[in-house]
Amino acid sequence: MQAISRFADRLSLVLGWIVGIFLAAATASVFLQVIIRFVLPFFNLTVAAPWTEEVARYLMVWVVFLGIAVLCRSYRLIAVEMLAIVVPQPVGTAIKLLSIAISIGFFAVVAQIGFGWTAMSGIELSPVMRLPMNWVYFAMPIGSLLAIFNLLVFAGECLAGSRDAVAARGEIAD
Repeated sequence: MQAISRFADRLSLVLGWIVGIFLAAATASVFLQVIIRFVLPFFNLTVAAPWTEEVARYLMVWVVFLGIAVLCRSYRLIAVEMLAIVVPQPVGTAIKLLSIAISIGFFAVVAQIGFGWTAMSGIELSPVMRLPMNWVYFAMPIGSLLAIFNLLVFAGECLAGSRDAVAARGEIAD
């Protein structure tokens, strides 16, 4: 289990860096669009860069789905945890594991839908950059499958006793 946990931690670290790079690139794209639309006309320069909007939008899709996978590694999903905290430890752990199982089911459905969208969009191109849209839609199944993997590792750690499910309220994995 420790080898799988270490692999999941390294994978989440790499994914976190990718998310950060994608977020920085999306921010730079939006900043460039603001400069082009509002600053350059002040100097009587007219430039069109419609690609910046597409870049920002598509990168943010990847940021969301890969970011969800990173958050699942240390169980930092949005949750109402009051019940799991106030009940006895074994009951709280069971509640957390049930919520993990429900999350896994949700991500399985999202992955299935994402694979369908990816398959259907194989011939579709983005309007401006002419990118194959299946690369954009592929974020759904990839992010969902990575989230499922991270949730399974987290649940395995809880069941093995190396992590306390109730106390794991967003702590970063060791």
